[in-house]
Amino acid sequence: MGEAYGTARPAGDDWAAVARRWTFLIDPDGTVRKIYDVKDFGGHPDEVLADLKQLSAQ
Repeated sequence: MGEAYGTARPAGDDWAAVARRWTFLIDPDGTVRKIYDVKDFGGHPDEVLADLKQLSAQ
């Protein structure tokens, strides 16, 4: 799955067995609306919820 979405790490990476922490916001039509490279694990859910609210208003 990680390779399909571009989140797999290179084979020589010390963390190669662990996918990067990315979130994909996908609309009901299957269009990727936003890609997050997650750095702030505590604040990330609020960021995604705010974006969902904004996209829902459009």
